[in-house]
Amino acid sequence: MTIYRYTVLWADLDANQHLKNTRYLDYAGQTRFRFLADHGFTPADFAAARMGPVVMEDRVRYLREFRLLEEFDVNIELVGQNESGSRFNLRNTFFNLAGEVCAEVWSHAAWFNLKERRIAAPPEGLAGAMGAMTKAADYSPL
Repeated sequence: MTIYRYTVLWADLDANQHLKNTRYLDYAGQTRFRFLADHGFTPADFAAARMGPVVMEDRVRYLREFRLLEEFDVNIELVGQNESGSRFNLRNTFFNLAGEVCAEVWSHAAWFNLKERRIAAPPEGLAGAMGAMTKAADYSPL
C-alpha cells in the first residue's frame, strides 16, 4: 500500500481550527497525482497525452479531526475499474500518526481526452501506473 505524509497548514483550517472539509478533497487529489508520478506518469505525461481526470462524485466520511501542524498520512486504493480502465473508483484513507482512521474519501472518476472532449481509455503509461495501485479488499470491477 502506498502512503503519503502531509502536514496541516494554516491555510487548511476552518473556523473551528481544524482541517476544513474541502482540503480533504485537495489532499486526496494530491495523493492521486503523487502516486501516478511516482509510478511513471508525470504531469508532463498528462500534458503530452492530452488527458486528465474528471471526478464525477466524491464522498467524504469524517471520523477524527486534524489540527494545525499535525502530520497525517493518506493512502490510495483502487476500489473498482471498468475493463478499458476509462472509469474507476478510488478510496483515500486519512490516518493520524497513531494509525487511527480519521477520514475516508471515495471518488468515482474517469479519464478524459482533452482533444476529443470525451471519456477515453488511458494511454499505456497511465494504464500501467493505475495497474500498480493496490486493489482494495472490497475491489469490484465496474
